[in-house]
Amino acid sequence: MPRVTKKSETTPTARVKRTRRSTDASAAAAITEAEISRLAYELYQARGGTNGSPLDDWLEAERQLAGR
Repeated sequence: MPRVTKKSETTPTARVKRTRRSTDASAAAAITEAEISRLAYELYQARGGTNGSPLDDWLEAERQLAGR
């Protein structure tokens, strides 16, 4: 005997788990490359322009700006 299902179980929207858009994602989207670049350069200057890498500075700047 075939299983009887409710109509709502067979619709595509019933199978899709809905998620709320994170406020962190929208805040991160508002950060511009210019802001990241400026802060990354400030981090570079703060350590005297030695050691570290540009990528590390960039990632640290992104992290700091996202946390604000």
